[in-house]
Amino acid sequence: MNIIPFTRLTLAVCLLTLFLSGCSSLPAEYTIVREKDSGIQIPVKEVNDGMVHFFTYKKSGKRINFFVRTDGNGELSTYFDACLTCHKHKKGYRKEGTDLICNECSMHFRLADQKWDNTAGCSPILLKSSISGGQIIIDKEHLEKGIRLFS
Repeated sequence: MNIIPFTRLTLAVCLLTLFLSGCSSLPAEYTIVREKDSGIQIPVKEVNDGMVHFFTYKKSGKRINFFVRTDGNGELSTYFDACLTCHKHKKGYRKEGTDLICNECSMHFRLADQKWDNTAGCSPILLKSSISGGQIIIDKEHLEKGIRLFS
């Protein structure tokens, strides 16, 4: 039986590996979207299914995450995958059943609710968008304002 000697170097490498793998400062990476005509375009038919769809836009090596959701009235809206309270942890949200849940503080938001109060606390931050020609259109300028939430 071969036994590998445990040295300080081995310990240092193990600790460094654990630290780097467990302390990532980058937010999650979802489906990548690219700029087209000074904005982002997402086909309505791909996201108008009652689900939550997460996306990542990259700017200067930084990830800006957002999602599209359908409310109880069938209306589509877009939000940054962050909130004013928990964004510094870069954990975003997840969908469970009929709720959207903050991955940091576990606050629940009913997907069927028409509006979420996004003026304070842990609620998704509205990302201005419009619908035209079967596309959800997000102006690049509005999207890039959210970079501070993910830096």
